[in-house]
Amino acid sequence: MARRVLLSACEMSRTQRRTLVLGAILLPALIGGASLGYGLKLDLPDVDALERYTPPLNTRVLAKDGSPIGSFGEQRRTLLSQKDLPKVFVQALIATEDSHFYEHGGIDVRGILRAALHDATSLSFQQGASTLTQQLSRNLFLGREKTAKRKIQEILLAMEIERRYSKEEILRLYCNQVYMGHGRYGLETASEFYFDKHASELSLPEAALLAGLVQRPESLSPFRNPQAATRRRNVVLDRMVEERVLSPAAADAAKAAPLVLSKHREAADVAPYFVEEVRRALQARYGDEGIYQSGLEVRTGLDVDLQRMANRSVEHGLRELDKRQGWRGRIDHVPAGTEPAAWASASWHDGVVLQASRGRVRVKCGPLEGILDPDSIAWTGRADPGALVHAGDVIRVRVASAKIPGSAVFALEQEPRVEAALVALDVATGDVRALVGGYDFRCSEFDRAVQARRQAGSSFKPIVYAAAVQRGLNPSDRFLDAPTAFVEPGTFSVYEPENYGNKYYGLLTLREALEKSANIAAVKVLDKTGFPPVISLARSLGITTELKPYPSMALGAFEVSLLELASAYGAFANQGVRIAPHLYEEVLDRDGASLEKVRPESGEALSPQQAAVMNALLEGVITDGTGAAAASLGRPLAGKTGTTDDFTDAWFIGYTPNLVVGVWVGFDQKKSLGNRETGAQAALPIWQAFIQDAFRDKPPEPFPDPDGIAHATIDRATGLLANDAAGCVERRTETYLQGTEPTASCSPAEHERLALPWVLQRYPIDEDGALALPDEDLAPLLASEPGLKVDASRRTLTYAGTDRSVSLPLRLVAGRTTRIPAAVEGRIDPAPLVGKDGRPADVVLLGEATIKN
Repeated sequence: MARRVLLSACEMSRTQRRTLVLGAILLPALIGGASLGYGLKLDLPDVDALERYTPPLNTRVLAKDGSPIGSFGEQRRTLLSQKDLPKVFVQALIATEDSHFYEHGGIDVRGILRAALHDATSLSFQQGASTLTQQLSRNLFLGREKTAKRKIQEILLAMEIERRYSKEEILRLYCNQVYMGHGRYGLETASEFYFDKHASELSLPEAALLAGLVQRPESLSPFRNPQAATRRRNVVLDRMVEERVLSPAAADAAKAAPLVLSKHREAADVAPYFVEEVRRALQARYGDEGIYQSGLEVRTGLDVDLQRMANRSVEHGLRELDKRQGWRGRIDHVPAGTEPAAWASASWHDGVVLQASRGRVRVKCGPLEGILDPDSIAWTGRADPGALVHAGDVIRVRVASAKIPGSAVFALEQEPRVEAALVALDVATGDVRALVGGYDFRCSEFDRAVQARRQAGSSFKPIVYAAAVQRGLNPSDRFLDAPTAFVEPGTFSVYEPENYGNKYYGLLTLREALEKSANIAAVKVLDKTGFPPVISLARSLGITTELKPYPSMALGAFEVSLLELASAYGAFANQGVRIAPHLYEEVLDRDGASLEKVRPESGEALSPQQAAVMNALLEGVITDGTGAAAASLGRPLAGKTGTTDDFTDAWFIGYTPNLVVGVWVGFDQKKSLGNRETGAQAALPIWQAFIQDAFRDKPPEPFPDPDGIAHATIDRATGLLANDAAGCVERRTETYLQGTEPTASCSPAEHERLALPWVLQRYPIDEDGALALPDEDLAPLLASEPGLKVDASRRTLTYAGTDRSVSLPLRLVAGRTTRIPAAVEGRIDPAPLVGKDGRPADVVLLGEATIKN
């Protein structure tokens, strides 16, 4: 028996001999090397730097409600104070990473011996055994290479850190700098990222999972590998039991807890274009170091709910527009020799056609299989889905319904190629409430709401009309919308605008001209107002584009950004005061001290009374004009459509009393959106969908009606005071600057005049109700207008039109109408100046009709 014990002791001695020998050799060497390095302080960083250490912090961008919507920085990190370190995480971390943390002075001798044995027998320096303090010294001061020199430096630094700092301070430093995967540094940032909660709110299973991440944060990410993360979490719980900081029952309960991760993993996805604009603005002001390392907090006025509505509205509107442009065919086809059922989709909305036969197509998309809804292909112009695709085709689909597990009904889709932008501004503060810069930020970071400049088209007209109101024009003033050649003085160049659809409206009130978006009338309003007042007002409204005094300015021929134009309309809603749009409200440093509070530029561009007139005019665009589709929303709204030549750009800018929203639609490379893709057809539906969502269940709010405004009941067609004797059926309450309301009443003759061809509407009705016509004009008119007749006494004029016949008293006056101004005679050839209806165009010398005061 004694012999067996002796032999056993000898055997045990042999098994431990290698460890003891290596320990006897390596430990003195390590201690000697450490002592030498410590004494000489060779190549070691200054540990005093820890006193001044401020780790690089990311800049956080917050929405109006304080929720995070984005961040940017070299390391995404939020610092914790000592009191906010959760005990449960500290226990899990120490049990797993450094169970002798409270016993050692920076190095764990037993761990070093164990690592040395492995390194000596394998002839490498790969084994770890680092304490938390060693990990801290390595992460803060040293590289990650595994060499003997680096290990000695790590040990010396750890010992020095332990000498100068308490265990609690070391834990705080460690928890604030440790890498936790996905670019997140520190416990607080990891807790917010993985679980959408503060570190102090972590549960036991959550804390154990995060403690387990320290070993291999990327490969153990619960987002990428939930099974591995769960297994590692359970290992941590077992270690806590072994270290007697957790009972087995509590560990079992924690292991049974389901893995519930944050649903807001990438909050910046809600407003990527906006966050990028904020980044650019901050970078210009604070520099790279300021925004990537200083831990700024940026408070913005973005409304997350409105932003989500904007995202949905733009996506849906572009999909509908893209479908009108036709089916472009399949995306791809499975490789030759591959069975469609075995093909793996690279995207959750890419499906593969399994079978295609007459009237029936089966599709697989991810884990779902089902049929392609025949009704969903109507937009392609085909009735039979089996004739549209073939087995093996890869197509874009959307799940229309999935009532049976594993089965679905799919709708055919395709990714839009056309782009759009939307911006919503608070008219009283200038805060950006929502911003969409394009269809997909991942495909293109170019922000079409801010960076793009496109021709404004008719969406610029309200600025022209507002300047006209400033110059004394009122909603009842009338302009002849007829083929007109505008001649520039000095150069005598000729500009001949046309209306949409080549239609001429004849006499139009200022209101009707804006509602119908009549181009020729708009240029005449500009000519009457003058170029300088329009340019001056545009500047006051925040338009920075260089505007040149050309007649095409009335039709928005220059380029402008969506943000600027929306901001300009905001002044109408804000009683004439324009507030410069801004991306953020305040910037704070890492300690919460305010670095900057934004005080946006503001100024009165219009008087409250002038703004009220514009609101009334632009409300008419919604109720009776090109924006009539939005009238169904049933609340006070104002706005204007815009369309450029060849349907290249489509706009709608509209507003409520407190929110202005602009929408632009077009291709990045200027080309047509398609026939009749006007602002009303392409942009207005996006705007309308957004406004409907944004103001759902909110009571209507009227536009302000300030003192100094007069209201009068007028005949809509003539702009004159309505009365029963004149047969004024279509009446409206019009808004005027006090003292500018009409005094003349409507008459039957005025209504008859509007039933005449535009060429006759130029002649006035005299006080006796007769059409005053120059006698020398009569013969040419009778020759050119087939339906026109005059009685023998030449006192009655009749016109037989296609819709109705008109009879008017006639008074001939001496003279004739001069078609060509004297200053233009001989300078241009009037022969080719003919309207689309074949009638000779009027010739107007720009500046002759301009108000002089």
